[in-house]
Amino acid sequence: MPARAGRGHAAAPGRRAARARAQPARRTGRPPRRPRRHLAARRPRRRRPLTTVPVPPPNPRRRTTVSRLPLEGVRVVALEQYISGPYCTMWLADAGAEVIKVERPDGGDPRREFMPQLTGEDGAAVSGGFFSFNRNKRSVTLDLASVEGRDAYRALVATADVVVENLRPGATDKLGIGYADLSAINPGLIYAAVSGYGRSEGPYAGRPAFDAAILGMAGITHMTGRSGDLPPELPMYGLADMTTAILTGYQILMSLYDRTRTGTGRLIDVSMYDTMVALNERPLMQHAFTGDVITRGPDRFQAPMGAYECGDGFISLVVPNDLMWRRVAAIIGRPELATDPATATGAARAANPDAYLPAMLAWMKARTRADVVAEFEKGGVPAGIVQDSADISDCPHLEARGMFVRVQDPDVGEIKMPHAPFSMSDMGPVPAGTVPRLGADNDAVLGALGLDTEQLARATGAVPV
Repeated sequence: MPARAGRGHAAAPGRRAARARAQPARRTGRPPRRPRRHLAARRPRRRRPLTTVPVPPPNPRRRTTVSRLPLEGVRVVALEQYISGPYCTMWLADAGAEVIKVERPDGGDPRREFMPQLTGEDGAAVSGGFFSFNRNKRSVTLDLASVEGRDAYRALVATADVVVENLRPGATDKLGIGYADLSAINPGLIYAAVSGYGRSEGPYAGRPAFDAAILGMAGITHMTGRSGDLPPELPMYGLADMTTAILTGYQILMSLYDRTRTGTGRLIDVSMYDTMVALNERPLMQHAFTGDVITRGPDRFQAPMGAYECGDGFISLVVPNDLMWRRVAAIIGRPELATDPATATGAARAANPDAYLPAMLAWMKARTRADVVAEFEKGGVPAGIVQDSADISDCPHLEARGMFVRVQDPDVGEIKMPHAPFSMSDMGPVPAGTVPRLGADNDAVLGALGLDTEQLARATGAVPV
């Protein structure tokens, strides 16, 4: 008796297809329905199990206030410094991942020396520059120039899901702790390597880079400034580093998801240059479509666009289309500016700023910036106050959304800092945690790997090798 078609069985070959061919066309004139092809049900693929390894005890500094965070159970080893690596892993830590920051014994991450600084009760300096990117992490010191330090690092990575490193390309390979070496002992490892120009392809691969160099290379600096007749200005400090960090985290999450299907890890080659070129899309598309090179200065197609002075400060305003301009003209009491050929279109306003700016600025300067924004929003025109750091720190909206966290530092007390901008249902608040002292978790993390006291001292650089 033939097997019945159904879950786990193959359809009887040809029977339904034969019946379908035997059916005459319906009276509606439609042709017979095409036979459905039944494929034999495949046996479910067995996912490759990930290696079970011992892990250190939970971090006592983490005060998790919810039962589960999205990345709980994910272990990240961070061989990082400055911004691009640390900013990425801080978001992972805020989402519940255990992030173990690996630092040099002789001072650690250079940002530990950055300003501003406060002096703790023990006399040690606590850096605001380090606080900014290292919340909710653990810190271990390893002397990677020593055999013992590299062996301990390999043992640590064997327990990890992810490695994030932003050293100069090739540095870890020379030490025998690059992706090829580590993936051989941990096939499920996701290895994110952040660099200025990428690891291999292209003539710039391997070149050292800092944020400012990348912003210039990617054309962001070229576009920043008030006039093409003046030198370009450096954009916001850390823009390339932090943007790259976010894109790195995005690729890590994609890879973690894909690993649930494949059981294997991968190398993620992150280029700051690639990232910022992708961000600088408008000038590149303008050049692709017209051959024109846009430079800094007033926009040629949209106006007004910029920061404008009010009675007590500035607001930021962009008018992206002529409908919005008609609303602006009505709000400032000059409706004729919406129909005057010299100001009716964005291109006309860009070419004739003196035809509308004096009237608009006179109206703004007679009011506070809060009143100007309120009037614009009432009339359907989005605008924002240009705030400084004191304004932002006191913003009631940000407080209501939980965008500030009070980190309790054991030496300098409470530090108010921006929190993770996560707002997902059923997730609950992100733990405040704190920022680790250099090597604070050596015993807990490295001791769990089986290192005895002497091995631990040599690996961490506590004694010369």
